Amino acid sequence: MMAVTFPQMRLRDKSPLLNSSHLSDDPASSAITRQMAPNRPTLQDIATAAGVGKATVSLALRNDIRLRPETRARIQQVAEKMGYHANATVSALMAQLRASRTVKYQATLGLINASDERDWLKNFSTFRSWVTGALRRATQLGYGLDDFWLREPGIAPGRLASILESRSIRGLVIAGVVDHGRLVSGFDEIWTRFPCVVVGVRTSEPALHRATNDQFATALQAAERVLALGYRRPGLVIEAKVDANIDHRFSAGFGVGQSTLPGARRLPVCDFDRAKPEVFEEWYKKHRPDVILCVHEELKAWLAAMKVHVPGDVGLVHLDRTAEMEGWAGMNQSNDLVGVAAIDMIVGQIHRNESGVPDFPRSMMIESAWMDGETVRRIG
Repeated sequence: MMAVTFPQMRLRDKSPLLNSSHLSDDPASSAITRQMAPNRPTLQDIATAAGVGKATVSLALRNDIRLRPETRARIQQVAEKMGYHANATVSALMAQLRASRTVKYQATLGLINASDERDWLKNFSTFRSWVTGALRRATQLGYGLDDFWLREPGIAPGRLASILESRSIRGLVIAGVVDHGRLVSGFDEIWTRFPCVVVGVRTSEPALHRATNDQFATALQAAERVLALGYRRPGLVIEAKVDANIDHRFSAGFGVGQSTLPGARRLPVCDFDRAKPEVFEEWYKKHRPDVILCVHEELKAWLAAMKVHVPGDVGLVHLDRTAEMEGWAGMNQSNDLVGVAAIDMIVGQIHRNESGVPDFPRSMMIESAWMDGETVRRIG
């Protein structure tokens, strides 16, 4: 159990803490700003005009990825119209002030891989992004992050609990839950002893706090976007067990999205089977969708083998579009921010001295953003 899947997690980052203590909230920096740029609009002026808080304006003006791209762009446009221009001298001075601050080590958190594969969190882009975001946020807040595999051979629940306590683990981020929201049985003493947050899904056995993408809104927004492009026969292709693991939120969001269409244009969901492309081909030929929403990159190759051109004959939209998917249109789930949210929730529990299975689990959902791509076109 001493092996660490992600060795870099043991490093203590000495970079400045990038939390809610921004330029606008620092008395020293506010004084500097007033002296060196007395005529420019204040962050409060911009916040009032944009209808947001000062901290949000500060994040937007620094192009912080914790804000959605659309939000950053809107606030930056408001600031530009009000005559805001970054003062290079102030920016350089504040960079020096921030660099002088060091993050004090707080504690170590545990990253629990609950899947039946040791390298599960490495093998999928979504999960790698969760880990990247969690590691970045933990480091920013002064926490270390060690990983553990729940199904490590020879490690009983009591032994794992002892290892976690011997390493002074203060809270757990749990990922890789793929059994319809059920964690591995027999580990109740772990979940009752530590603050816990599950990433990606809602668990029912036990019911824990979670941080996840809002898959319902992701599918709904994607459906609305393709309808706005002029498509009229959208279809959803998704592996049934994947959809079931997230409480059918993809298919539910898609169903609402296509509810404005006449009944004849509301196509049934196709159950994706990686080993049986003929099932997809039969569904496609029977229902003739003009655009397909999916989470399976294989469809592009399958359509090419069927002599179906993308996007000329059919559009393709990926509901978890990542940077590696060059050319695809789809929804950017900002999975790294899911990892960030999980760490924030864990640290909040630690500060409130909370642990164990909650009576009322909380959910932190991160929305997605549409990304244009070559796999769709405007119809008409």
